[in-house]
Amino acid sequence: MDLMDTPAPSFDDPVGLLLACHRRIEKHCDILERFPEHLERYGVDSELRTAAARILRYFDLAGPAHHADEEFGLFPWLLAQPDFPGALRAPLRNLTDQHRQLEAAWQNLAEDLRDLISAEKLRTLRLEPFITMNRAHIALEDGEIFPLARQLLNPKSAKTLGAAMTLRRRAEDNGA
Repeated sequence: MDLMDTPAPSFDDPVGLLLACHRRIEKHCDILERFPEHLERYGVDSELRTAAARILRYFDLAGPAHHADEEFGLFPWLLAQPDFPGALRAPLRNLTDQHRQLEAAWQNLAEDLRDLISAEKLRTLRLEPFITMNRAHIALEDGEIFPLARQLLNPKSAKTLGAAMTLRRRAEDNGA
């Protein structure tokens, strides 16, 4: 299971960075979907443990940062834009609620993956609704929200949003 990623855009392109995160989320979901067959064929082997550990690390660290970048950066900025369509305001606000639902689904799956890695308990992995919810969430953001964000963002706003993303990560790295 190859989890090597291509380099992400820089913080100077905040929408590009968020889109790159979506590609990684999709890739991790693709790998998660292959877990049941792998378990059936090979059991809990080192390849599966390694993939599970990488997925855990990604969603435990990058997942919350990604949601924070959207909720505290991009989404409020978009809502403040007079050219942001009224028809997308409620769906945009709903994306934050979806983040809470995704985080709850992740906690269930993360527990299963930790048990799988430690081989303490082997149970059916609660892959759903985590995978389906992520795919639907990404489809809305990629199809509606992010293209509009790219149109509305000017270089100064992009730089401001990117700088806030950088600061948020520094604060997280320093335990704030």
